[in-house]
Amino acid sequence: MSLIRFSNVGKSYDTQSGRRVPALRGFELELKRGEFFCLLGPSGCGKTTILSLLAGFEAPTTGEILLDGEPISGTSRDRGVVFQGDNSLYSWLTALENIEFGLRLRRLPRKIYRPKAMEYLRLVGLDGQQDKYPAELSGGMKQRIQVARALANQPKILLMDEPFGALDAQTRATMQRELRQIWRATEASIFFITHDIDEAITLGSRVGIMSAGPGGTLQQVIEIEMGDERSRSDLTYVDYYARIERAVGHEVNRAGKRIQEPV
Repeated sequence: MSLIRFSNVGKSYDTQSGRRVPALRGFELELKRGEFFCLLGPSGCGKTTILSLLAGFEAPTTGEILLDGEPISGTSRDRGVVFQGDNSLYSWLTALENIEFGLRLRRLPRKIYRPKAMEYLRLVGLDGQQDKYPAELSGGMKQRIQVARALANQPKILLMDEPFGALDAQTRATMQRELRQIWRATEASIFFITHDIDEAITLGSRVGIMSAGPGGTLQQVIEIEMGDERSRSDLTYVDYYARIERAVGHEVNRAGKRIQEPV
C-alpha cells in the first residue's frame, strides 16, 4: 500500500466578484513510503495548494487524499511541515526549546523530550547552538531548526515548501546536501515543493512536473536513477536536466499563450 494517495483531487476558490477559480484539477499521485518526491512546475500551477491540502490546512473541493488508507481531515503530527521562511520559529524560545515544542505539547516528560530534542539538534549539525535564540542564528541554521523540529515528532511524512528559496546559493547547496544525508539517515518520507530544476534533480528520487495553471494537474513523473553523488557535470544529470527543462518550458509556453488569448 502506498503511503499517500491523491485521487482526482481538485481545489477551487471563490473570488470577491463571485467567480469560482480552479487552483487544481484532477490531481492523481501515489507517494511511496521512504521516498524523496520533488514537485515542480510553473508559477501559479498549484504546487503550494497541493502541500496545503496534504498538510490538512485546507480540504479539497473534489476527490480525496488518503494517508495509510485513511482520509486526511485536518492537521496532524503525522505530517510535519517546514515552511519557506524562517519566521515560524518562536523568537522567545531557544533553538533547543523550539525543537522540543511539539514534544512538550504531547505531554512527554522532560527526561524523554530533552534527550530526543538534543538528538535531532545534533542530526542537523547544530550541536553547541542549543541555547541560542532565532535572532542569533543564520538563515541556514534557522532552517535546520525547522527540519529538526519537524523530524523530532517522527511524522509519517515531512512536507517542505521551498524551504531553501530565501538562502544564498552557497548555503542553499550546503542545505541540500545535508537534507539528503538526513533523509538517508532517518529513512524519512519527504514531499518537497520547488521551482528549481537543479534542486529537484539534486534531491529527489522522483520528480513530478505540474501543468500550467490555473487549474494545474500532474503532467508526468520522472524517476531519478542516480546515486548520492549527483554531479552537474555528469552526463546523466545533464540528460535529466534537459528532459525536465523541456517539460517545464512547454508548460510555461502554454501558460503564456493562454494569457495572450483574447477574452
